Amino acid sequence: MRALTQDLPSDAPGRVHRLGALGFGAPGARPKAYLQAGLHADEMPGPLIVHHLSRLLAAAEAEGRLIGEVILVPLANPIGFGQWVQNKPQGRQDLNSMLNFNRDFPDLAELCGDDLAGQLGPDPAQNREIILAAFAAALHDLPAPDEGTALRRALMLFSYDADHVLDLHCDHHAILHLYTSPAHPTQTRHLAQSMGAELALLAEVSGGNAFDEAHSAPWHLLAQRFGAAKPVPPGPFAATLEYRGQFDVSDAQAASDAANLMTYLAGAGVIQGPCEPAHPAPLVYPLAGAAEITASQGGIVTWTVPPGTPVTRGQIIGHVTDPVSGARTATCAPIDGLLFRQELWRQCLRGQSLAHVAGPVPIRSGNLLSD
Repeated sequence: MRALTQDLPSDAPGRVHRLGALGFGAPGARPKAYLQAGLHADEMPGPLIVHHLSRLLAAAEAEGRLIGEVILVPLANPIGFGQWVQNKPQGRQDLNSMLNFNRDFPDLAELCGDDLAGQLGPDPAQNREIILAAFAAALHDLPAPDEGTALRRALMLFSYDADHVLDLHCDHHAILHLYTSPAHPTQTRHLAQSMGAELALLAEVSGGNAFDEAHSAPWHLLAQRFGAAKPVPPGPFAATLEYRGQFDVSDAQAASDAANLMTYLAGAGVIQGPCEPAHPAPLVYPLAGAAEITASQGGIVTWTVPPGTPVTRGQIIGHVTDPVSGARTATCAPIDGLLFRQELWRQCLRGQSLAHVAGPVPIRSGNLLSD
């Protein structure tokens, strides 16, 4: 195991944020896996999972079972981790800019597309190396006028050339699920069954340039641009893993989740070890088929069913009660599907998001991610 650190340029005198990573296996060995947690710095299941995973990887390395290289970033957002307001952690949006920390990662297809036009040829393997070199140069040259931009650049420099990119998050109250592109169905299924995810939500480009898509979408977009004459190979397998809810934090659960990730890494050929997942296949739905439920009035939120419940359109799944007027409105499922997440707070204002139901049929387009 080796320690890697990157100091971020400071926006204020006397303050430095340091990004720390752990490396396992020989640098440059393939396949390369990159895993990070805590990009949304108010979500702690992931960092605890990575803590336990680092112990398992150190043991595998000592036993000579590392085939490829693994980079772990236990806390990908030291900026957000220190942002608290009235004794409550923030960490999802930067308090300076109010920009979501998991949005606006560098658009590598846009940055490199014109330069690549004169370099790519008919060999997809050679094109891959040319593209990776262009990505590296673009990231090194990318201006970083503030800490948030510098953080995004530093994370991408750790991960842009990885074969497997896993970004560990959690939701408010939710089942274990993941987001990825449709480009790698076999790896999607293996990851979901390894980690025990009940649901995989797919989108080629969901909008906002979140961390996982900053790795997968450029290859898709470059392939569309250059076509068959200059073939661009599939990009890395990149996914956002949602480890249940914000309060689902325990050593026992994190240790189990870390062991499941070792199963995935073994199946991906990164380490030697058991690679048969122990969990059933997930539902695989389009992200465009996920329907949002909003509050028709402000008040107190109560639920009649928990996340993970199959629901039918029009089914009552909760209520919002106005304790002043006594008015009580039903919250109903907007589509047939799986109720997979609910908001954290048990109070709401009119129009606020309350929950999401995933369905098999696309019902929306454009930017598919919430803030």
